[in-house]
Amino acid sequence: MERIDVTNLKILSSEPRGYNVKYWVNDGKKKLVKYNSLMSPDADIMEKLASEILKNLDVETIDVQLGKNNNQLLLKVLKLNSGDCAVIDTFLTDEADIVVNLLYNKWVKINTNDIQKNISSCFYKMFNIFASLANISSEDLEQMKRSYIRMVFTDCLIDNEDRRLKNIEAIYNERTFSYRLAPSFDNALAFNAYRPDAEKQNMEGMCYIGNQAFSTYDIIAYIINHHYDYVSDIIDKLNTLEDIDIVRFLKEYLECLPEDKVVYIFEYLRNIKEFVNTKASEMDKTHIK
Repeated sequence: MERIDVTNLKILSSEPRGYNVKYWVNDGKKKLVKYNSLMSPDADIMEKLASEILKNLDVETIDVQLGKNNNQLLLKVLKLNSGDCAVIDTFLTDEADIVVNLLYNKWVKINTNDIQKNISSCFYKMFNIFASLANISSEDLEQMKRSYIRMVFTDCLIDNEDRRLKNIEAIYNERTFSYRLAPSFDNALAFNAYRPDAEKQNMEGMCYIGNQAFSTYDIIAYIINHHYDYVSDIIDKLNTLEDIDIVRFLKEYLECLPEDKVVYIFEYLRNIKEFVNTKASEMDKTHIK
């Protein structure tokens, strides 16, 4: 598999967040080099695979390339077994863009027997966080809500278990005085429900709304029932993602992933697609009535 050489790229700064070693570099454009770790030896592949799937669903995401650092001394200093890494474009696309810290308080988890009510409450809390941004317009707030719902929906499709508050960013443009939500990023834990040591694989993943986790199936059902218009185009695109396309994606990574994980990803995508279509069909029948 082709990898770009990052050995001689100029390091601008380190990125302290997360568990993986990360550095910002410049090759004519600012990029994040994110190395694999013992805990996530295929993080680069998952970042790339997630990016390819989301692009095929016409969902805003970051560009990802696979990279390789051949500086053995640096790898030894960083205590890395491999120089394999993901090379990720910055999502700050305008010189006037700045990242704004979301003003969230301590997240108090909701515990009731009504899962749909819990999900609704968590979305409501997230929307209040967006509304707390200084001087945000009603148009920008509505667009951020839409973008966030779509992001959570597609996190469920790729089984990304790491969309906690730390992996959500608001971007403010100082020239246009407007806000937007950063595109889907930090997808290294896509298909993370896979557990190589599990006796029985659980095909029902888990995703976050804010800092509270729910079953991907429960989230999908809620979004289709309450925000169908926001994700209908994604569902249409998902239906064009045939089994042959999924196989084509995965074939590129066969040499880098265990065979059972490739099988798991294929089965997960096929099952989640079937579930989405079932819920969407139920929604269509309700509208007809």
